[in-house]
Amino acid sequence: MLRRAIIGVVLFGLFAMADLGAAMKRADPAYLATIRDDDPVRLPRNLAPGEVGLPRLLVPDQPRVAPAGPVRAQAEYEANAGILIRWGSYNDLQTEMVVPLTTATPPSDVWVVVSGASQQASASSVLQGGGADLDHVHFIVATTDSVWMRDYGPRFINDSGRRAIVDHTYNRPRPNDNLFPSVFGAQLGEPVYALPLVHGGGNFHLFSTRDAYMTRLIVNENPGLSEIQIRNYFAAYEGLDVTLTDPFPSSYDSTQHIDMWMFPLSDTKVLIGEYAAGEGGGVPKAVTDATASLMQGRGYTVYRTPGWRSGGTHYTYTNSVTVNNVVLICHFDGETTRNAQALAAYQAALPGYAIVDVDCSSIINNAGAIHCIVMHMPDLLYRDEFDAAE
Repeated sequence: MLRRAIIGVVLFGLFAMADLGAAMKRADPAYLATIRDDDPVRLPRNLAPGEVGLPRLLVPDQPRVAPAGPVRAQAEYEANAGILIRWGSYNDLQTEMVVPLTTATPPSDVWVVVSGASQQASASSVLQGGGADLDHVHFIVATTDSVWMRDYGPRFINDSGRRAIVDHTYNRPRPNDNLFPSVFGAQLGEPVYALPLVHGGGNFHLFSTRDAYMTRLIVNENPGLSEIQIRNYFAAYEGLDVTLTDPFPSSYDSTQHIDMWMFPLSDTKVLIGEYAAGEGGGVPKAVTDATASLMQGRGYTVYRTPGWRSGGTHYTYTNSVTVNNVVLICHFDGETTRNAQALAAYQAALPGYAIVDVDCSSIINNAGAIHCIVMHMPDLLYRDEFDAAE
């Protein structure tokens, strides 16, 4: 399985200029409308009403040992074996994502977390019915609480030439989610390094150049640590140089995560949301414009897509997913003009990629979109960053 994924990545450049949509399948919308969830409750990305006031999970009081190094975290736009998702909520949306990924040229693999044999059989049937290639779908049995894999899932690194996991303490009172990276690491037989920070993984973006970005939510969630200490942890555990930005007001975006308004496209390109001056008291515009200016000064080409709040929901097109030569982006009901603007921006920024829009009209109401429900699974062909200079 892994050998097949690696071969597909090696061939990526050969297919980049081909008609990527020729073999790729899309699930029939009529079929997607028949798919039902099997979670008893859809937990939102932010706190559910029953979770408000619950004590947060605590960083375990035990010695933490960083990787001996050198370490390298991989950018999402680099070569990946595929993605990791959790079945149960938004099964229609997840099917809409899995079908094109597993039937692309070359295909990417998808690892699906299920609660047991019954849910695995159901998920397999649903995905196959939608047109997914089950040769590229793999199931993991584990107990979890929610669909928001980006926020609690395993962050993979290259640890001196081997793949390893960095695991933070999840910033939600969801103990099964919080334990999943360790459980998965044990199943894979890969080392797990416990990062001594409370964190939500969507408040994090990185480039292969070791440039990384987060909002100061990470500081607010770890009040006993300075910004320098937090930045030093990411340098030690993931080999990154982190820049901290101001967050959006929690009244505007309850997550305050950077993936709600930023999306790395390549080593030299980034997508940043664009907001009207009247949105959120002017803070979203000030934050995104300042970050766009900062990154332009650092040599990035910056692309902009609309962001706005309506009916209590923060809408964004930056919460997207790149998997090898496929980019999954959001579209929203009733937003024909904005959807077209976003699609045009991605097409201009990423020629040669298959840009696939998926319906995020339902999930966005729960404070997240498609980037929030996946974690990338790097392959083992890392760029050689470990020369004698390090």
